[in-house]
Amino acid sequence: MKTFFIGSPISRNSMRLAGFLVVLLVLAGAAAYATLNSFNHFDDVEHAFAGQCAPVTGIAGPEDIQIDHPRKRVFISSLDRRANAKRGAVHVFDISDPLSGGGWLDMTHGVPTDFKPLGIDYYEDEEGARLFIVNEAKNSVEIFDVSEDGALTHMESFVELRLTSPNNVVAVGPRSFYVTNDASPGRNTAVGNLHFLTRQASGQVFFTNGISWRLAAEGLRFANGIALSADGARLYVAETSGDAVKIYDRNLTTNALRLADTVELPSAPDNITVDDAGVLWVAALPKPLSLAAHVQDAKNVTPSEVIRIGMDGTPRTVYRDDGAELSASTTAARLGKRLIIGALYEKKFLICDLPADEI
Repeated sequence: MKTFFIGSPISRNSMRLAGFLVVLLVLAGAAAYATLNSFNHFDDVEHAFAGQCAPVTGIAGPEDIQIDHPRKRVFISSLDRRANAKRGAVHVFDISDPLSGGGWLDMTHGVPTDFKPLGIDYYEDEEGARLFIVNEAKNSVEIFDVSEDGALTHMESFVELRLTSPNNVVAVGPRSFYVTNDASPGRNTAVGNLHFLTRQASGQVFFTNGISWRLAAEGLRFANGIALSADGARLYVAETSGDAVKIYDRNLTTNALRLADTVELPSAPDNITVDDAGVLWVAALPKPLSLAAHVQDAKNVTPSEVIRIGMDGTPRTVYRDDGAELSASTTAARLGKRLIIGALYEKKFLICDLPADEI
């Protein structure tokens, strides 16, 4: 039997190893704290809104909203993520009568079968109207024809091998569009989550003319919402883990993009809409890392925020809530005096009356 005495080489090595492990734990704790702090995880969020909001309940996971301004109706992509629903839906609401029965119907009529809608975009020209929808179930973009009453007829599916994690789409023609690829490894992968936490710039924007695909922009820190100015000359992309909106000049002939500006935000942006005055409305997460707890249990609310970016490029918070009224906002769109706000896991969306100075 061997006997070891204090001061022996093995005892000293054990002490060194223990000290090394302590240092590692301290460094890991410091890094974790720094990451949480950089994502505003320890901030207090209080309700702040100068207008009034009313909930419209019964729509599960209203993740994105697009407005048909002339007809005063809204298209809402819906998926009950908390129940792990196998299929989602698209709803159409008349904003002047949101409680009419038709709003709760799935306007896709079950086509395609494999369908989990995420970001959407409404497009209309002299030939008709179409709805472009990111389909998370197939990593695809689906195009639907839109009838006068809002019914949707499936037209085409677009897939691309490089489109590993599509998030949102904006149309520039009947079959042409830009689509964000939020994190190239995939947002639901361990590597994709690491890219988000470390703010790796693996996000991309792809463009297709309906025939061929090309990379239009890259180096984005989780490329999320995407929108276009009314004249089509500017493209806006939300960087969720970068707390910013990237603004690109768009060549109307070649569809090439050139980075023109970056608008820094106080929160992590999700979807972007542009109103008829050219103002950007950005739904955001003040504490994005609290979303994980909300996913596990609806009782663990996470704050919501809506940011208005005016024509001068200055961001201003219009709506902010601790999660009690609406948890994890993902989209906001203005129609006249009203602001419609959707969320990822809620079974409702909000219709808010804006104060006069925000219209």
